Amino acid sequence: MHQMFFMELKNKCNEIKSDANNQEKINHVIRAYDTILHFSNAARQEGLLALEEKAAKLDKNINNEPDLFFKFLIMMVVDGTEPALIEEAGMNRCIAFNLPSYNGLIRLMYLKGALMIQAGNNPAAIRCFLKTMMPLNILKVLEQKENNDALPESLIQLKKEKNLIASLCRENEKIDEHDHSIIGQTAITIEKLSDNEIQRILREIDNNTLSVAMKGFSGTVRKKFFDNLSSRLGHLIAEDMVYMGPARLRDVEKSCAKIMETYIKLAGSGEITSTYAQAAKLVLDIYETAQKQNKEIKEKYSMIKQLIDEIYNA
Repeated sequence: MHQMFFMELKNKCNEIKSDANNQEKINHVIRAYDTILHFSNAARQEGLLALEEKAAKLDKNINNEPDLFFKFLIMMVVDGTEPALIEEAGMNRCIAFNLPSYNGLIRLMYLKGALMIQAGNNPAAIRCFLKTMMPLNILKVLEQKENNDALPESLIQLKKEKNLIASLCRENEKIDEHDHSIIGQTAITIEKLSDNEIQRILREIDNNTLSVAMKGFSGTVRKKFFDNLSSRLGHLIAEDMVYMGPARLRDVEKSCAKIMETYIKLAGSGEITSTYAQAAKLVLDIYETAQKQNKEIKEKYSMIKQLIDEIYNA
């Protein structure tokens, strides 16, 4: 399916070369790009269900077939359809309708945009990906437009980003050296590492793991991470932390365990200091043992409950 997508994208971009100066059609592509980002931001802030009402407004121009296609995809997303089925249905329609050049590109953008929205990708990541789908003639117009629009907003946006990160790092609760939980020990370990060592760990950790783990840390430890992230990635992580809302304790613990596993692996290979590796391994072993015991208890409880249900239903 991915190969089919890329072949369609290649064909549409090649077709656009023969009509590269059509400003009206370029504007249609940029409008579709803006529509996807609008839906992405809405899903981020209000949840996927909020997209149903927004999708209904795409019916206003019934002759705008690409918009109706996007509505079709968004409603599948809202209904909880499996991503693989959405991708297949979308590609089926792209091939069946065989729309040329610009309209075909818009359909492919709408398909990829809907799938990325469903996956919960950050709007900034969606923006970057959509640009990779555009031929150079469209990309130049879009970037010029964004540069012109962003000039008066750039300083305001930068201030917002800094304020968001600062607000997440405001809580300067002292780290408890006697906190032997996986969250507490992860915080203690990170606090004692150098910037270079933290950067090395960050290269092994995915953004979602980091965002969830940071929900369990004090502002001091969060700042250690943010200080070692690029400004762009730091803002993405900060946004993720805000929009995900309260995180479940077991999810925070699981993310912290991944960070500790990474630290132990890198310490074992000599890439970072191994001063705290022994203690980290002990804490991780205790955590994993507890998780295993909890799983066994849940399984036994489930078996007992099933036996009781069978007795009462006999």
